[in-house]
Amino acid sequence: MYMPFLGGFLRVSVFAPAAFWLLAASEGFLPFLCIAAAALAHEAGHAAAIKLVGSRVTRVTVYPFGGLIECTAAPDTKSAFLIQAGGIAANAACALVFACVFAFAKNACVLMFVFASLFFALTNLVPLRTSDGGRMLYIAAESRTGAERAETISRTAAAAGRAALAAAALYILYLSDYNNGLCVILLIAAIPK
Repeated sequence: MYMPFLGGFLRVSVFAPAAFWLLAASEGFLPFLCIAAAALAHEAGHAAAIKLVGSRVTRVTVYPFGGLIECTAAPDTKSAFLIQAGGIAANAACALVFACVFAFAKNACVLMFVFASLFFALTNLVPLRTSDGGRMLYIAAESRTGAERAETISRTAAAAGRAALAAAALYILYLSDYNNGLCVILLIAAIPK
């Protein structure tokens, strides 16, 4: 299904509504809204960075565990790096602002949004092939060492990132008295693509 969106098109995977419903059913509607708002802030950060560097959004695709914003070609390497960093920066900024809000207005929803934003920012820094951190690493390595060496660096870092996410999932499983909600997300992120 395609719909006009941000001057481009919005596409929603057929599996996304089912995944969103399962998340809302398992975690509750309020935590689902906080997670969805943090994901929306992340993608809005990418869209803002795309506009900032002078590119144009051509398509937004929503997947069960992520999204993809496609745009016209970035003018240079620095712009491509900034586009990838936009989502992480947006989540970090939201976490900081809403942590300040939480300091004055103790509200569970605000705190969940802060944690969801931090989760998106930190997990996207892990250099997986499909994450912002992985793309940022590849862009930086390619500009310094060339495409072949950048591929090797990215592949090695992705393997280390998958191992780190799997270890984090096991540790969280242990700390949470074997509550598997967050572990499933981390393990899915650790699956090679």
